[in-house]
Amino acid sequence: MNKRFYSNALKKLLMLTLLFGGLSACSLKKGSDTADRVKPYSADNERPIKVNEAADKTQWEKTADAIIAEGKRYMGTPYVYGTERFNDKAFDCSSYVQYLYGQHGIPLGYNAREQAVQGEEIPFINLRKGDIMFFSDEDFPNETGLNKVRHVGIYMGEGQILHTYEQGTGVIISNIHKDKKEGEYWYQHYLFARRVI
Repeated sequence: MNKRFYSNALKKLLMLTLLFGGLSACSLKKGSDTADRVKPYSADNERPIKVNEAADKTQWEKTADAIIAEGKRYMGTPYVYGTERFNDKAFDCSSYVQYLYGQHGIPLGYNAREQAVQGEEIPFINLRKGDIMFFSDEDFPNETGLNKVRHVGIYMGEGQILHTYEQGTGVIISNIHKDKKEGEYWYQHYLFARRVI
């Protein structure tokens, strides 16, 4: 909070106090019964101001946070290409995304290419947490159209992707830029993003 807020609040409080009888009217007379009276809050006994951040979140943000929180619970879960769907013991990239969104009532396609046509396409600059990011693969440089889509992950915000992509790594959080493991790979192979929340 800033000084202007407190200054304005203090001015309003002072005006109200003067309006309702002045400062001397706030004290109790000697011998009066205080048991049944409600004492006003003083500077020594001020009410704490509580901010309920969760109430301020929009529904999409609550859903995105829940998906990401659940996704983090699977950190290190093994990567198995073509794994059984809706199984939380192993994932490939698309089954991981499909599983997490499905747990929150958002049905997604079977593979990354099917998921790549769902929702609304979002420019890179407008990414927000919960958006689904799609990537090409350096091993398939001549693919075109949707065939270029070889990987999918969940944008977490702050330039991070929650995904799984190779045996021995499993579910992991990667940086889009300057990733410790992959360098600029994710940025260089980024294709587009879709918003399904």
